[in-house]
Amino acid sequence: MQWRRWGAISIGVLVAAALIISARPARLRLARVTHVSATTPPVASVSLLYARGARPQFVVLDITGAHGAAGSATITGDQEFVEAPLTGAPGGPYRIDATLAYRIGGFLVLRQTSFDLDRG
Repeated sequence: MQWRRWGAISIGVLVAAALIISARPARLRLARVTHVSATTPPVASVSLLYARGARPQFVVLDITGAHGAAGSATITGDQEFVEAPLTGAPGGPYRIDATLAYRIGGFLVLRQTSFDLDRG
């Protein structure tokens, strides 16, 4: 009887830990411009890499280049790739400012992060 109780408690603790880990917001680990097209207007291809956890509801990406290029895109948190049109003269290195919006326990939580990376 004692073993059944400890077994049930262990399963409950494991389930609770799995729920807590999945409810933790997934941090944006990397955002980088992988390619800029030569079309008019130029389009920046951006790849995103998330850590484990709950994906954001939406992500706002603001891209600025060293030569005056600027662009913005709003995407769902499920996307890992986005193309954003740029205004101005394209040229790296590019800076990406990301605003991530999570819904945790019914509350809106915003996180901001920035990446300064040269074109891949």
